[in-house]
Amino acid sequence: MKAARGSVVAMLAAMLAVLAPARIARAQPASQLYLLNCWGCHRANGEGIPGTAPALTGAADFLRVRGGRAYLIQVPGVSESSLDDAQVAAVMNWILNSFGKNRLAAGVTPYDAAEIKKYRAERMLDVVGTRKALVAKIAALKVRSPGE
Repeated sequence: MKAARGSVVAMLAAMLAVLAPARIARAQPASQLYLLNCWGCHRANGEGIPGTAPALTGAADFLRVRGGRAYLIQVPGVSESSLDDAQVAAVMNWILNSFGKNRLAAGVTPYDAAEIKKYRAERMLDVVGTRKALVAKIAALKVRSPGE
């Protein structure tokens, strides 16, 4: 009986050792999650890679037009990321506050996990076309030029 109890304790300890890193990963600050999950394409300061990944410095402008809020979450890099909904909300709020603070409209509600879950459940069929249409709406507001 004592040996069996020792096996159970050893098995529980092994399970905790496997699960502990997952809990720690969830507790990572948004800036670190950005570094680990987004930096490769969007770069350190959100400048992006022309022709590959758009700059995030103007992401806050999308919140000014209908459909823009959903778009930011429904792009494949966000909607299909391995981050959970709360982590996506934290990273997106960090991006908006870090790279677009001077462009963020007053009174913008931060993303939360429930909103992320809702938007992730809806697939965007035409990423390029949707982006072009939203950028045109933003340009009409004279917030930025269509080429940005």
